[in-house]
Amino acid sequence: MKNYILIVLLLSFSSISSQNDQKAEELLNKVSKKIDASNSYLINFTYTIEKDTNLEGSALISKEKYYLDFMGIQQICDSNYIYTIVPENEEIMISEISKENSETIPPSKLLNFYREGYLIKWFDLIIDSSPNIQYVKLIPIDSNTEISHLLLGINTVNYDIFKLIEIGKNQTKTILKVDSISYNIKIKDDRFVFNRDNYNGYYIEEL
Repeated sequence: MKNYILIVLLLSFSSISSQNDQKAEELLNKVSKKIDASNSYLINFTYTIEKDTNLEGSALISKEKYYLDFMGIQQICDSNYIYTIVPENEEIMISEISKENSETIPPSKLLNFYREGYLIKWFDLIIDSSPNIQYVKLIPIDSNTEISHLLLGINTVNYDIFKLIEIGKNQTKTILKVDSISYNIKIKDDRFVFNRDNYNGYYIEEL
């Protein structure tokens, strides 16, 4: 019985893989190769919701750890817990990574989230004016997700991720545009460490 289940799983994976476009996979492999050669990244980005709101932010990433600065809020992730710091309200929320929404792409996965859970298709329509930007369509394998598909724009000159467009099943659109990526950033030892002593007077809630 165990062997039968294993065979079924292998056949299912093989079927999914065969549905991927080869040239789309080859392009993503070049992106992955560049990412895997680096230990850390600094990403500056602009987040757009339905063309109405443009919000700038940055994320410093090292493997599963990250420091996010977005909308006046900071997040520190030490690979086990996420510490969300709201200076305006002097509040801090602490949550376990395992309890986070699985549909949300965490900052630590911004450069490699596409490696599992999606069918990969070449996308021929032109979205940006630059001739160097090629899009790949990512279709979630999980049919229960609220996401219809993702469009991942890649710079074909340097193989950096340029833009991520998420289309919901309700036709909502959100866009994350990567303004710049710096690789192999030197990071202080305590960058991903949450120190309660630095937040005297803050209300701290553990979720």
